[in-house]
Amino acid sequence: MGIGQALLSRLDSLITRERVRNYSWICVLLGAVALVLNAALGSGSITKSGTVVLPDYLAHWTGGRLVLDGRIGALYDPGVQAQLQQEHLPGITGVSWFVSPPFAVFIYLPLAWLPYGTSALLWTVLSAGLLAASLLLAKPLVHPRRRGDYRVLVLVFTATPAVLELVGAGQDSGIALVVLMLGLRLLLAERNVAAGAVLALGLFKPQLFVFVPLALLLQQRYRALAAFGVGALTLGGLSLPVVGLSSWRAWYDALTSPLYQEAVQVGQAWKMQSISSLLTSLGAPESVAYVVLLIGAVTLVIRGRQVRADTQHLWALTVLTTVVFSPHLLLYDLVLVLPVLPYLYSRLNVRAVRLLAVATVILLASTAVRHAISHTVGSWALLAAPWSALPLLGLWILVLLATAIPDSLERAATTPTPAYRHAFQVRQNPGRQIRWPTLPR
Repeated sequence: MGIGQALLSRLDSLITRERVRNYSWICVLLGAVALVLNAALGSGSITKSGTVVLPDYLAHWTGGRLVLDGRIGALYDPGVQAQLQQEHLPGITGVSWFVSPPFAVFIYLPLAWLPYGTSALLWTVLSAGLLAASLLLAKPLVHPRRRGDYRVLVLVFTATPAVLELVGAGQDSGIALVVLMLGLRLLLAERNVAAGAVLALGLFKPQLFVFVPLALLLQQRYRALAAFGVGALTLGGLSLPVVGLSSWRAWYDALTSPLYQEAVQVGQAWKMQSISSLLTSLGAPESVAYVVLLIGAVTLVIRGRQVRADTQHLWALTVLTTVVFSPHLLLYDLVLVLPVLPYLYSRLNVRAVRLLAVATVILLASTAVRHAISHTVGSWALLAAPWSALPLLGLWILVLLATAIPDSLERAATTPTPAYRHAFQVRQNPGRQIRWPTLPR
């Protein structure tokens, strides 16, 4: 065994169940303390420095508030949004820009009736509930022989920087996650029309569902694909009487404006996690994101055709392809990897996966620190680049190359429960069930 292999084996030996559990608890407790301190120092909603609690949620609340105030024509005007936010939250500077699709305002209209502080508190409770629901939906994806470790998986997911960032910033990726998990569960139950309709709801964050139609097409789930298309058209159509066609044009203009490119795509590249964001941080033009997206789509089509009978494998690959190749994916959007975790733990639990997972978490947890250091020391600008995209790319490659069920492990050691067996039937031959590989106790 070479020095490199010996070092990797030594590092892997440190990743024990007890260490994973204990360090996850530490991260959860520290994160909870940080969230409480952030809220307490906010003095209701505003800190002494003029920053707002749940700054990302402020953008969503603003979108709903503009509609309630009858200022739909200014829905994407950053100047009007800044003025509204300063009216309700005196002392803040800058703007938390609402740039979600027009129909997304319907999500926030009920919450926009409330004062911002009360609304933000309720949103935090809702976000926690959505994350809990997503974890419950993920439980059947864990192999029956690994079901005893489900609580550890829940703890690990809760401790990830993505979850802490989502709750602390007030983002809405929790809705996207529960939509994805519910859609996946419906697909596994062969309820294709319902699955397609549910997955269409995720288009309020289109960059996170960009590969969903491809995955449905690869699995020949034509009814689900049709329901997805009808759902998308319905969402757009229902929004027209309220926000009008002009709001859709304004949304497109906002996303293609120099301000958005400078403030978000480039200015927040350090907080994004995809390969295109890493390349942007290293000086590549913004247009490279579309080339990267195309590469991801082509690769998913080629490999997806080979593993389409294995729903869990295909959708784990689809989600990871989204994470790695999406042109706009920030830290909190990584909660989307939840359905990938049971696949990796149950069916691809090898040394390379474990080491890459730990490297990803370390790089994600150090994002803010690296950004602060690079801000202070100008010559260290590359330190803040989203280097976590590299271990995520490594995980994607491993899932891409993995076989659906290794031939050498084609010995079924355990008979799955009837419900679980039904969930993972091979679609091309409903009478044939997938035989689960032998797993170490």
